[in-house]
Amino acid sequence: MLLLLRALFQPLVRILALRNLRADRFGAMAAVLGVALGTATVNVVLILDVGTRAVEARSAVTNPDLPVFTDQTITLRGLRPDGQPIDAEDAQEETHEDYEIMRSAIRLGSLSAFLVGALIVFFTFNVAVERRRREIALLRSAGALPPQVAAVFVLEALLLGAFGAALGLLGSIPLAYLAAKAGITTTGRARIPLNAIVLPWSAMLLVCGTGALTALLGVLRPVRDALRLDIARALRPRFVEGGAEQRRRMRGVTLLALPFMVLVYGLLRPFFQESVPLFAFFVLEAGLACAAFLAAIVFVPDLVARLGALAVRLAPRRWAAERLLLRRRVEHSGHELAWSVGGVMMVFALLLALHIATAALKQEVTAWAGRALAPYAFLYPDEPLGHAERLLPRLPERLVAARFSSRTPWPNVAYAVPADELLALAEATGREESIALARRFGPGKALVSTMMARRFGVGPGDQLEVGGRAGTRRLEVVGITDELGYVHAAGAYRNLRTYAVIDASDFPVISPYATAIGHTIALADPQTGAAAARGGSATPPWAELLADVPRARDVRMQTGVEIEAIRRKATGRDFVIFDMILGFTTVLAAIGVANQMVLALHARRRELALHRVLGMTAGQVRRMVLMEGALVGALGGALAVLLGIPLGSAALGALRTVSTFEVEFHIPPEYGLFTALGATAVALLASLYPARSAGRSNAAESVHYE
Repeated sequence: MLLLLRALFQPLVRILALRNLRADRFGAMAAVLGVALGTATVNVVLILDVGTRAVEARSAVTNPDLPVFTDQTITLRGLRPDGQPIDAEDAQEETHEDYEIMRSAIRLGSLSAFLVGALIVFFTFNVAVERRRREIALLRSAGALPPQVAAVFVLEALLLGAFGAALGLLGSIPLAYLAAKAGITTTGRARIPLNAIVLPWSAMLLVCGTGALTALLGVLRPVRDALRLDIARALRPRFVEGGAEQRRRMRGVTLLALPFMVLVYGLLRPFFQESVPLFAFFVLEAGLACAAFLAAIVFVPDLVARLGALAVRLAPRRWAAERLLLRRRVEHSGHELAWSVGGVMMVFALLLALHIATAALKQEVTAWAGRALAPYAFLYPDEPLGHAERLLPRLPERLVAARFSSRTPWPNVAYAVPADELLALAEATGREESIALARRFGPGKALVSTMMARRFGVGPGDQLEVGGRAGTRRLEVVGITDELGYVHAAGAYRNLRTYAVIDASDFPVISPYATAIGHTIALADPQTGAAAARGGSATPPWAELLADVPRARDVRMQTGVEIEAIRRKATGRDFVIFDMILGFTTVLAAIGVANQMVLALHARRRELALHRVLGMTAGQVRRMVLMEGALVGALGGALAVLLGIPLGSAALGALRTVSTFEVEFHIPPEYGLFTALGATAVALLASLYPARSAGRSNAAESVHYE
């Protein structure tokens, strides 16, 4: 080690390292971008996460460490029919847990970019060292010591790693500001003011140092193998060895797992300390990420070699020469394409899994909206003390209206409604179950939403104890439903779904914390409800019914369909940060594909020159390279579909385990098609530059090389 360090400062080592970097400009640029984009992605997520924490720390709704002032809202407690209390979930921890899971998934997702960047670095040095076997042998023959030869490549790795890490550090700052300005956070619950962004320099420097270390680890194993080569064999002319190089699998990738595991532990350590129940979820996510990594490394080479030749046959028959040459390359050197195929597979598998999860959450919103929102429209004031009741005389006579009080403050939400008006509202929808529940509702009774029932562990026949400054009252729970009793207000999705409905005669118990009956109005159309009972649409023609209703500045009017659209849009917005991460990762995958093809073409320049001498045109060479890029994309996309579907299913299973959302696995048919086409398109775009370079190669110079 001491000899290696001493050799790094020798002038000849510096000259050879800089010469190698100039000779492999594209590979050097790809390695720098691999480190830079990988570290920048992780750092952007860290900056946004710190900013999100700082903003959410100011409110008890988003910060479980802040005390909830119970004197500002009612107290709720579930009781069995015999009066035995029921243990309830903590509202803050329950709400906080879902978002902690999301933040953890974002941090893990950011490592995908780091991993793909590390693979680019490893592949670049592995191929570069392999190409210079003869040069290494000449240096050894001329008297160079092994530490001096190794120092050339170690210095290259240090320069590329340091430059890439510095570029990633500097680039992450404006990228984080742009993301914050676009409203991207790690939970989707708050917006980060630009003046509130705090840069976690220690964590960012650690990530950049780890990225630079990755470049060094990527070169150690190839250099070690190169120093063990047989000098006489390496200097022997290639034709003496039979013309074809032996297939060699690149080893040493396990070294990349070390910084990867360090970042996993470092990013997730705060969450392990805060919440033990989330541990199983984190382990599952980390296990899935490692499984994808191992699948790409272990299985992809064999799959490419076996399936690639079959895929080549799908190319148009008029390109017979290109098809034949590509098929022979895949059969004899298909393992060289495995790195590109594996990178494309991992990126688009994660992308597919993300969109499966997003689609499932949007479907959950749609299913809930079909129960709670579809038949209704809502009038609610902007001010806590406002009233929407004054608009009732202006509504069409055919509509049925139910007057609700305002909600009591979070986390114990309850509001009151006259029982006869709630029954009329239920009858207007035509839903038999809602009508039956409304008939059981009345003084001393309560309806509870499904999320409120889960929090307090209550069911029909149990009791809900409501207390506060106006005293305490026990109400019988007569139903658990989302179909009846929901009224809209501003707030977070989960909080709006967690409520209890009591009769207007019991309103005095919550009156110190809520505005009187008439604050909010729910509307339903009996004609639409009657049609829905016969199998028709449950959504009234609100545009027609409310067209002549004058709008008030301080009262909002929204239909259930409009609220559903807003919630679906908000769900998609929560996942924009995943799209940002995978966008960076996709760029890295494209760089990796282009880099692999450029390095491979440089190694095959004599082979391509012989094709040109034998009559192959420049256009045919370009077409062959493009076909290779399309093959990489098609195989990577197909494997991404096979990996992404179970990955998405596992993510939904974990989400069902740790949250109260009723997400179901469902994959639209077009998702698999778009994944495969997207992977093919990215690989084709990445192969344009290599194809152009291959078509411009000088055949005479390349043949003369040997």
